[in-house]
Amino acid sequence: MPRETTLVPALPVPQVVVDMKLPQIRELATQLRFAPEEGRIWMDERRMVLVHSDTFADLRDELLASLGYEMTRGLLTRIYFAAGQRDAASVLKKLGPGASLKEVLNTGGRMHALQGYLLPEHVGRGLATGDLRSDSYYGEALWKDSLEDEAHIARHGVGQHAVCWNAVGYCSGYLSHCAQRTIVVREVECRANGASHCKIVAQPAARWDNVEEDLRFLLPQPPGVRSGILPRAPVGESIEAAALATAASPAGHASLAPTVSTDTPFVGASTAFSVLRHKIDRVAPTQATVLLLGESGVGKSLIARQVHLGSQRAQAQFIEVNCAAIPEALVESELFGVERGAFSGAIQARAGRFEAAHGGTLFLDEVATLSLTTQGKLLRVLQGGALERLGSNQTRVTDVRVIAATNEDLKQAVRQGRFREDLYFRLNVFPIVVPPLRERRDDIALLVQALLQRFAPLHGRGSVDITSHALQALIHHDWPGNIRELENVIERAVIMLHEGEKLDLHHLSYADDTLSTPSHFGLDASGQLTIHTDYDFGETQPPASADAASPAALDMNQLAHELLRQGPGQLAAMEGALVRSAVQQAGGNITRAAALLGLSRAQTEYRYRKLQGAEN
Repeated sequence: MPRETTLVPALPVPQVVVDMKLPQIRELATQLRFAPEEGRIWMDERRMVLVHSDTFADLRDELLASLGYEMTRGLLTRIYFAAGQRDAASVLKKLGPGASLKEVLNTGGRMHALQGYLLPEHVGRGLATGDLRSDSYYGEALWKDSLEDEAHIARHGVGQHAVCWNAVGYCSGYLSHCAQRTIVVREVECRANGASHCKIVAQPAARWDNVEEDLRFLLPQPPGVRSGILPRAPVGESIEAAALATAASPAGHASLAPTVSTDTPFVGASTAFSVLRHKIDRVAPTQATVLLLGESGVGKSLIARQVHLGSQRAQAQFIEVNCAAIPEALVESELFGVERGAFSGAIQARAGRFEAAHGGTLFLDEVATLSLTTQGKLLRVLQGGALERLGSNQTRVTDVRVIAATNEDLKQAVRQGRFREDLYFRLNVFPIVVPPLRERRDDIALLVQALLQRFAPLHGRGSVDITSHALQALIHHDWPGNIRELENVIERAVIMLHEGEKLDLHHLSYADDTLSTPSHFGLDASGQLTIHTDYDFGETQPPASADAASPAALDMNQLAHELLRQGPGQLAAMEGALVRSAVQQAGGNITRAAALLGLSRAQTEYRYRKLQGAEN
């Protein structure tokens, strides 16, 4: 039975506009990073895109022409409802548990403004006033310079409907995630229907009349609904439960959100990871032999375990053998077993790894290091499951699924006569190429969080957060050692942390202190374009050579051209960026920063204090 809901009429609110200042908009802007050499733009750890307003208007028109008014409204509203939830989750995480609800909501308004869709202004009891979690919550705001209504009016003129659909969805999603309940934002006035400005009112779902009209555009559609719009339903437990479920998921669809495990860093959100995950899901339930290919450290062992866990053999043994770690004289006995007296020291019979893995999965890592003799015996096992222990003529049959891995080019090894061609084709039933970490940059933030959750309690550090600068430096590094190198860097950084300290640039160090990541652009606290060079993790990195013919010098010339295209007055901004970056990389040590810049300590200290004075 749907419960009865008493709708409380909203109290009249004076229409007095209160100027909503955005003092931290510049601080948010510093989180934007432009990496033109990678073709990427970042907002903290999330990839962003720049879309021309005309392109946005074209897309909107195409949707209206193809789908009609209702489906287009529902589509845009739901997509941006999920976007608002993701941003709310990001803000709550960044500000921490001590942040006030007012600060969280105001930051949401600044983020909306920073994305270029509109500028919010609180009016009367603004969105950030009152208790968002209270049944009596009421908030309202004006939207200035809405991109949506400008695009709609330019193409279709003034009509009968309010048209700021993605903004309504975004604001509803943001507020709902913060409140952990359904907050419905309704656009009560819009320039597209003749009003002088766009105005919204936000209330809990139960306070609105005819709220099912709003919820059918906000909530995800159930399977099988082709119209894209939810059917009408009374305001009761069913709709409220669905809305709460939606509000609880940062992505709006729980199944689409990547899950971070504290036990394993097998997480990701990139296209490369999705393709990898799809291949694993397809081959895991079968009996096919799998060949894992990829650079050292990409996680081939972890992939093999994922294949095993997704198979019908998941409850049986998973045996892992590193073929390169076994001495040549012992490889056959380790894999196939040995009979008593087969050689000096064989005092008792012992089963090999194939027999131990009977009914389960055997993972042969570095399979290219096996001798040609062992390869021949392995081929026989793969063909019929038959093997003979060393020193025995008795044939034994095993039921084992084999997963092999190598970081070598097996085709090249076959051409060179180091690997049997027939074994190559027997192993290459279902090859999976595991991409290197530099091709999965969108996954690095998730991997870092998973590794922090693993290493922090292991080393007694409690909960550990990471700064935006440190995370960006990790994202932009090339990772020649792949995930294994990332694990080492994060574990060392966690060990270096003091109690309550955030993981920052000066905690990050490499074994070889080499860097191969490009510089990238962003905005500083004053809104000026600046260079970010916080990719140097080494504590004693020497200054780069200034040789005019070196690649570094060529990059600097290109960088100078890019900065000058932004307009006059860039020299001071460039110098300030270099000084700030040097001090950051040196962990606040002015002497080390001076060495990085090629200046004296006095010169560096003077420039740094001048910068601090200008910023304060």
